[in-house]
Amino acid sequence: MTTLIVQVLGNSDIQVDGAPGCNTLSNSYCLEDIEEKAAINEEELIEDIDRVNFPLIKKLSESPIVQAESSSPPLFCFLLTDQRQWQSQRNETGEGWNQVVALDGIWWQKILGKWCETHDIQHSLVTLTIDPSVENGVADWDGMAQTIERFFASLIRFEENGIFFQPQQGESIPVEKITVQHSSGTPALNGALYLWGIERKLTRKQIDFVYISEQQLVCEPHSGTHWQWHLKVPQIRELLKIQDFSGALQILQSHPHSIEEIETKLQELDRAVSLNLTGRSLTGREGIIERVAIAVWSETAFRDRSQWMHWYLRVAGAFELVIMLLVEQQGNGDYEWEGRNLICKAGNVESVGSLGIVKIVCSLLSKGKIKLRKEKDDDPDLFVKATKIQKSEKWSSFKKFYCNNWQINENINVGGFTNLRNELYHSLLGDIIDKELNERTLELGSVTDDEKHPAQVAVDYLHDIIDLAGLKDEVKERADRYSQIVRYIEENL
Repeated sequence: MTTLIVQVLGNSDIQVDGAPGCNTLSNSYCLEDIEEKAAINEEELIEDIDRVNFPLIKKLSESPIVQAESSSPPLFCFLLTDQRQWQSQRNETGEGWNQVVALDGIWWQKILGKWCETHDIQHSLVTLTIDPSVENGVADWDGMAQTIERFFASLIRFEENGIFFQPQQGESIPVEKITVQHSSGTPALNGALYLWGIERKLTRKQIDFVYISEQQLVCEPHSGTHWQWHLKVPQIRELLKIQDFSGALQILQSHPHSIEEIETKLQELDRAVSLNLTGRSLTGREGIIERVAIAVWSETAFRDRSQWMHWYLRVAGAFELVIMLLVEQQGNGDYEWEGRNLICKAGNVESVGSLGIVKIVCSLLSKGKIKLRKEKDDDPDLFVKATKIQKSEKWSSFKKFYCNNWQINENINVGGFTNLRNELYHSLLGDIIDKELNERTLELGSVTDDEKHPAQVAVDYLHDIIDLAGLKDEVKERADRYSQIVRYIEENL
C-alpha cells in the first residue's frame, strides 16, 4: 500500500514562465473572461508543459522522507477549489470574479494532470465546490471547517481493516497512511484541513502532517502532537469538573512527554472519588474522617450532574460516619474504633452501628442512652450511654429532617432523610429520587446556589453535624487537599 498525500492546490504553488501562474488569469471580470483565458492556458501550456512548474509539489514528491515512508510511490490528492456557484449568487462587481474565482485551483486541473504525468507523480484531482451558503467562500474559517468535514466524509473512509481513498463513485483505494500537506491555499482552508487531520489523529488514525515552503531545503513531516495534545486539554478540564478522573487519565496517557506526577495524582483522585483508601496509612478514626472529607469534596459534582442516587448514597454514608464520630466525642471514653467499627466497651456492644442510626440520633444522642434488649426477663437493664446533645433549635431541626421529614417539595415528603436508603440500595429505585429532585431543581434553577434546594438543605445539615462533632477544620483541610490536587493538575496540563 501507499501513502496518500492530501493538499489544496494553492496559488503560491503555480508558476508559469517563472512567474505566478495566477497572473495569466488576472483582469478577468466575469466568468467568460476566466474561461477564455483558462482555455488559452490549457492549449498553450499542455503542449509546452516545461513552461509550468509546481515547486512545492515537486519538492515534496522528491523528498527522501516521503519516498521512504512506503514501499510504493505516494499518491497525491489535490483539492481544486471551485467558487463559480458561490460567486454567481452574489450581486457584486466583477472584482469578485477577478479576485476570487480567478484564483481557484479548478482552472489548472488539466495542466496539473499533464505536469504530474510528465514527472511520474501518481495523483488524483478532486474538485472542492464551495457552497453558495458559505458567507466568505474559501476565506470563511467556520464555513471551510464544515465544508472539509462533510467533503471528506465520503472522500476518505476509515474502517477497522484500513483506510480507503474514494475519489470517484465506486472507486476505493486502500492506503497505508495519510499525510496532510497544509501549506497551500487560503489560511481558512488549510486550517480546516489541518484540524480535520488532528481530529482523526486524536482517534489514533494513521495521519501525519507536513508544512513546506520554497525557502525550506528539506521537507520534514511532523506528527502534529503539540496541537493534538492542546485539543485534548479542554477535554481533560471538563472531565476534571465532573470528577471523571479515570477518563482524564486515559486521555493523559497520550501526552507527548512523560508526566508521571500528574498521572500519579489522577490515580489518587480516581481511587479517592470511589472512596478507595487502599495504600493510605490511616488509622480507623482517621480513615473515617478521610471518607467524610471525600464525600464533602465530591458530592457537588454528583449534584451538578443530577446523579441523585449516587449523590444520596454518598451523603447518607457521610451522615452515618459523622454521627458515629459524634457518638465517640460524646462517649466519655467508652467508645473506640476497631477498624471501621465504633465499639462501645461499657455496653458490651460489638458495633454501635448495629443499634440503628435512627435510635442513635433520637435516643443515644438526644436522651443520653439506649436500653439494650434483654436476653432473659430477669437480666438486669443494660444501657449504652453517652452525654446527650444539648437541646437546641438546630439539633431539633436536624432530627426532624434526618428521621422524620425531608421535605422535597410542598406536596412530597419522603419521610426522614434516612428513609430512602433501603429503597435505593436494595431495590435500585433511583427514579424515586431523580424525578422529584430534578423537578425541584427546575423550579429553583440551581442545585448549589439555592439554600431551599432539598439537596443543599441536606448538605447544610451535614456540615452542621461535622461542626458539632468538632471536626469542621479537619474535614475542610482534608477536603481542600483534593481540590488543590485538581487545581495543580489543571495548572500543569
